[in-house]
Amino acid sequence: MNLEQFHYIIEVAKTHSLSKAASNLFVTQSAVSQSIANLESELGVRIFTRTRLGAVPTKEGMDIIQKAIEVVNKLQEIKDGAMRLSEVMHAELRVASIPGAMSALVKTVASFKNDYPNVSFRIIEGMSDEILDEIKHNKVDIGLIGIRDDTSIVGTGMLFEPIWESNIVIGVWKNSPLAIRNKVTPEDMRHQSFALYDEPFIHEFERGFSEAHGQLPIFFTSNNPNAIATAMKENLAATLGYDFSFFDSPHTLNGDIVTREIDGVRQLPIHLGWVRSERNKSAQISNLFIQRFLNHFQIRSI
Repeated sequence: MNLEQFHYIIEVAKTHSLSKAASNLFVTQSAVSQSIANLESELGVRIFTRTRLGAVPTKEGMDIIQKAIEVVNKLQEIKDGAMRLSEVMHAELRVASIPGAMSALVKTVASFKNDYPNVSFRIIEGMSDEILDEIKHNKVDIGLIGIRDDTSIVGTGMLFEPIWESNIVIGVWKNSPLAIRNKVTPEDMRHQSFALYDEPFIHEFERGFSEAHGQLPIFFTSNNPNAIATAMKENLAATLGYDFSFFDSPHTLNGDIVTREIDGVRQLPIHLGWVRSERNKSAQISNLFIQRFLNHFQIRSI
């Protein structure tokens, strides 16, 4: 019994003709006839009867043909899966992320490369609106963005999968007086210097805080994480960021930086999530990568 015999009996069942089946399969009629006869002999079952209507499956033959179809279909699934995997293993994935999620993204890339070393990545950092524009113009395959409740800004022809709802939290060094608090208040923050990242959402929070609670003391603004961490370590400043931006920080993972919720300050949370075009041609590898990111992110957020 072999796969070739399965293809023969399936084709004969479809055409009701040994000659047509042979023609469709580009073999001789005698080859088809002999192969089916050998299968019938091996199984001890008559698969076809010859009538004036052609080759017609017997009752037992119909059961065998149905099982042969299942085997051939399953084998095709395996071949298709292997082909897709081969495509994944030699693909390129263009990924964009907002700054606060870059660390988690890079960790996921490292993990993914361990299993798929031939996949090449191009990583881009940008704001959410910039990432959406890059995807719409097919410069990026998938993007990790943060948006408010109004998902309509994603636009038509785009898919958005939210994974996390986030508010801004305060980050302090482990020996800061604020580290022992469960939450911090606007009063606490007005007596605390801040080293802030030079990013739009931070400026937006700062303006809203100042209007509602008074000026927020700013020590300096920078996008240099080492400078901000040094200021925190020396107890010169605290910092602010969305909670997910601290999940993969080395200083957070080793316990040097702790985060606390901010109480009494009105915030509009953002939804962190993956966005891509409905016409994404890298769907297979994109799905694999996003699932890997979700597995990593869920562990970090616990």
